Amino acid sequence: MRFSHVTWKRIVGATSPSQGTQWRMKLYRTRYSPFARKVQMLLDLMPLEYELVEASYTDRSELARITGGYIYVPVLVADDGAVTVESRRICEQLLAGGAGQKLVPAPFEGPIWAYADFCDGPLEDVLFRIASPALRESWTDPGARALYNLIKERKFGAGCVDAWLKEQASLLARGRHLLAATLTTLEQQPFLFGARPTLADAALYGNLAMLEEADPALLCSLSPGLVAYKLRVEAARGHS
Repeated sequence: MRFSHVTWKRIVGATSPSQGTQWRMKLYRTRYSPFARKVQMLLDLMPLEYELVEASYTDRSELARITGGYIYVPVLVADDGAVTVESRRICEQLLAGGAGQKLVPAPFEGPIWAYADFCDGPLEDVLFRIASPALRESWTDPGARALYNLIKERKFGAGCVDAWLKEQASLLARGRHLLAATLTTLEQQPFLFGARPTLADAALYGNLAMLEEADPALLCSLSPGLVAYKLRVEAARGHS
């Protein structure tokens, strides 16, 4: 799998190359997926050139064609056409060898990956519940809104999204509890592991981007300090 290390660049709305066309790295995402936004930020921090494709929520045929049937995001198509799915696997491949030395610096490999897994697991489990009611209402297409609601209810039970809206205050309190130590760290230094962003920051950023896509007020309600932190991570793109 080949990755091109060049100046950060995004081309939004790109389409898949036809047979015989030279490949360019391509990231398929949805705007609210914390896992896809983590990978996107990692690409920006490395920095790598890639095309950004917003996957259709209701029509996953292009994803299925590219992956052989897998329809979730993120999906990364490398410069040589190799396809990788699942955000952790994508991050592992991007950071393999010398590419990851700045974003997973020694001797903090263990803590950085552990924090990234915390963001993908316990933290995301709370924050996506906070974001889901607003995300559901953000769909202008009634069919997409109904599908979003159906998918959540099939996994978490009938009325789950409405219940999360009623429980928003307690969910925000749980989120602040999970992030208490993180916020203490960020009061003392700009990023989680020091003066430069790492994979851990990309993983936390993905969750914060999800909240902001749902409703910018949610991120501020979780912690005003995280609003400033998110801006610092964005400002670091292309300079890591």
